[in-house]
Parts: sequence; structure tokens; C-alpha cells
Amino acid sequence: MTPSPQMLRLGLAAIALCLIASACGGSDGVDAALVDPIETNDGNVLVKPPDVLEGNPEPSPQPVLDLPDPVEGLDDTPLVVYEYFDGTAGSTAEFRGRPTVLNFWASNCAACVAEMPEFEEIYQALKDDVDFIGVNTADISRDSAVALAEQTGVTYPLVDDADSSMFGAFRGFAMPTTVFLNPQGQIAGVWTGSLTGEKLQELIVESISPGSGS
Repeated sequence: MTPSPQMLRLGLAAIALCLIASACGGSDGVDAALVDPIETNDGNVLVKPPDVLEGNPEPSPQPVLDLPDPVEGLDDTPLVVYEYFDGTAGSTAEFRGRPTVLNFWASNCAACVAEMPEFEEIYQALKDDVDFIGVNTADISRDSAVALAEQTGVTYPLVDDADSSMFGAFRGFAMPTTVFLNPQGQIAGVWTGSLTGEKLQELIVESISPGSGS
């Protein structure tokens, strides 16, 4: 008997849920309240995200660029409306104009916790040329997410994706997931799983930095 399209979709959804649970849930999860402070940014501890604690009511203006023609074969960034941790509204339309790194994470995802300090280090090194956005996805609570952001020292903007709509729009199926967007607003690469700072920088240079060819 040939399974119906509905049965196939249900089966794929069940597999995706199992992968997410195995990567980020259960007994392997890390409670943000139990994570020790991590030194980053040349030894500074607990660098506090400005969009969480101090507010950033006006989004940073994007530079006006003469963009090259879209690269054939790359998918355009899906249009998703979201909210930053400080309550400011935003959308993925803002990503056009500069290379952008999207990192999907949650406070109960051990692999996410491990890579975040190194993401901050690369962000500090490249922030004049590359935008970073941390997308907090289906977390156990906002308090846990904010606490982990403080403890890991990340200072790049953080986005709330409580219902996983943004994660789903980018076809994510396990966390952490990192998406690389070129300046034309196209998806130049997707990495599922944790990244070291060295590998992250390598992927940025290869896929979305000026002169990469994407």
C-alpha cells in the first residue's frame, strides 16, 4: 500500500521532532541558571547584551549599497516578522545589504551553550563587515534565554522565536543551526550542529564575505 502524502508529511515531522529532542532536550539540556560565567572578549566576564538590558529603540540604519545581481541557484531569504529581546519589531527584509549570520539557539541546548562564546569572539572581529543575529528558538522561558545570553557574553542582537516560525521558515530541523546570508538577501549556506570559532570564520569567508563569489 502506497502511503498518502499526508502520512509522509506526518512521518517527516515526527523524525524532525525526534532530532530536535535528541540534540537539545531531555537530560542533556543545560539549565541557563546552572551555567558558569564564561570568559570572552579578552577576559571580560558577563558582557551584557545592550538590546536586553539597556534597550535599543531605534534599529541601526543599513548602508545603501550598489548590490550585485542575485547569484543563480541560491534561495532568497524567507520573509519573517520577529521581535528583538528589547521589544523592537524587525523582519528578515532588514538583512539585505550586508552579509548576515543567523544562529538559532536555546538555553537548554548544550551544543548551543558551548559555541556561543566563540560566536561572540568572531562577531567582535567581523562586526564592521558582517551582521550577527542570535535567534532564540522555542526556549523554556525568556528568563532562561536572557540569563544564558548574559553568562556567555554575547552582545550581538537577539531575536525571540518562541513559536519556531523563523526556524521553520529557514527549514531548520535541529539546533544549533547557523544560516549564512549574502548581501543580496540569499541563503548562501546552512550549517546544522555546533561550530568552533575557527570553522565559523572559515564559512563566513568562503560563503558571504566580500569577494567570496556568493
